[in-house]
This record gives sequence, structure tokens and C-alpha cells, in this order.
Amino acid sequence: MNVVHVLLVQGTLRQLIEASPRLVFEVMANISVDEPLIAALKALRQKGYCFLLDGYVDNEAYQALLETVEYVRLNISTTPEPEARRLLTRFHQRGLAVIASGIEDQHQLEVCQKLGFNFFQGRHFSQPRLLKFQGIQTNQLAVVRLVSALNQSDADLQQIASLIAQDVALSYKLLRYINSAYFSLPQRVESIQRAVALLGLRTVRSWATLISMSGVESARSDLMTIALVRAKMCELLGEQLGLKQLDSNFMVGLLSVLDLVAQAPMSEVLAALPLEDDINAALLHHEGALGQILACTLAYEQCDWATLKESGLDAEQVNEAYMAALADTYRASYELLRD
Repeated sequence: MNVVHVLLVQGTLRQLIEASPRLVFEVMANISVDEPLIAALKALRQKGYCFLLDGYVDNEAYQALLETVEYVRLNISTTPEPEARRLLTRFHQRGLAVIASGIEDQHQLEVCQKLGFNFFQGRHFSQPRLLKFQGIQTNQLAVVRLVSALNQSDADLQQIASLIAQDVALSYKLLRYINSAYFSLPQRVESIQRAVALLGLRTVRSWATLISMSGVESARSDLMTIALVRAKMCELLGEQLGLKQLDSNFMVGLLSVLDLVAQAPMSEVLAALPLEDDINAALLHHEGALGQILACTLAYEQCDWATLKESGLDAEQVNEAYMAALADTYRASYELLRD
């Protein structure tokens, strides 16, 4: 998460930090470094908050800035190897962890590992390994039937409740989910039909889709978190654009990690799922209104400001949507994804 000078100095950031103590806040390299900024960062650091410096300028002001952060990020695509080696030595002597960003392939990763970087970022880690798609496991059939029914235009609560009730594991997971602290209901829910009625089709659809994805052996918890953030952000951006397909916006974001989960091309994965044509088009080619929303969400995730500008969306609104999606995800993901 990026922070700016005024948020740090005025203390506006404090409430967000207290709400999300596990966050590492990113200080941009082009920030105006002055005494008020250094003082604010030091005060927050003493209280246990954590900061990352994105990039480095070799001057006296940035020497002081290094005393306030725990992480430094270097873009290896713009930092020559000799310079990276020199900076790594300096940063490690200060006890800082160094992140290599901009890693595009396995060779770059191996070079950075040999240089001594501590952490690694880049598109290399979000590309699926293209394996032969084996189809959906037999023990996932109940979930797939449920997801299929939930995506039908004529889906009804009674039918959905009946499908869930036919599977003991699904019934258990749904009842535990609705009776969790996330909802804090005054009375315990013990009926599948009542649980479905209280949650509504959209929430049950999201829950079932996540259960389906997390049941895949290759699924990672970080991908599930990315899926939830994208889903909520797509939904919020859809609201800003006045689109009526809010459920579909959510689903497109949620399913955008399917190729990474299945480690297979998106086209092959979608061929095994009964989804609407507009959702398929959005996921495969970013076509249509749903595709535009997904493209904007991915552009923000990848800091592709040019694409965001072309979308016509207000930058501040996009940022607010991301922050809201992030907060909502961390609040709900534990209850959605735990065994």
C-alpha cells in the first residue's frame, strides 16, 4: 500500500494502520524527504508499524529515510547488476530486507537469489505453469454442481439448499460459516434452507466458488486472497459505472485466478465450467462491460496507470475501491477459507 507525505505527517494514516497491523506500508521513492516526514516515520516505527521504501536515491536525505524503514525494493529491470550488488551490501549492513521487483522469468529470479535479495516480486510469479488440464476431481463434483446451479438465471433458494444438503461436507462448511463471528447472528442457524435464505444467492455463489477453488490441490491461500480483493473491487467499480450486473462483476474478479489455481490455460479451465458467455468473454479477452471492469482492476494491481487513465475512471475512486476491497477481504477471508 502506498503512503504519501501528508498522510504521514498529519497522522491520517494511523487509523488504517491500527485496523490492519499486518500491513507493510510503501513509501514511494519520489516522496519529498524532509524533517517532518522523518519524524513521523520514526514515531510510527517506534510504535511497531512497518514501512517499505520503493526505490532508492543515493543522497544524504535518503540516508535518513533508510533509518525509518524495514524493507527496500529495487526494480531489477532498471538497476544494473553491479549497482544492485553495491546497494544490497549497504542495505544488508543496516539490517534491511531487500525486495527484488520486476522479475520476468526464471533466469532473473536465479540471478537475484545469487545476489542475495531477500524477497522477490514480478509477473513471473503470477504466470501459470502450462500443464495438461486434468479436469475436475471426483470429490469436487458436488461443489461443481452447486456452482453450476448458482450461475443459472433461474436459480432459486430451495433448489440451492437442496443441493447443499445432499453433501455432508458442504452442509457443515456452510453452517459453520454463517454461525461464525463474521456475521455475529443473535441466534444459531441450524437449517441449510435458513442459512441460504439469510446469506442470499450472491454470497452463497461466492462461498461455493471459493470452496471449489480452494479444494484444488494447487490452490494457494495468497491466490484466494487476490481473488477476493479482485472480486470486491470489480463489484465496487461496477457500482461507480452504474452497471446493473454487480453479481457478475464480483464473479469475474473471483474467477480471474482460475488459470493460476488450475495451472492451465484459462480457455481450458473455463471449458469445464458452466458459465455465462459474458463472463467467459470477460475472463478470456476482457471484452464487454465486465471485461472493462476486470481490465481496470488488473491495471491497478499492476500499477498500469496508462490503462487506468484510458478507462475514464476517477483515480481517487479507483483507489478508494481498492482500499475498501482490501479491508473487506481481510475481514472475511478467514471465515471463507478456513477448513
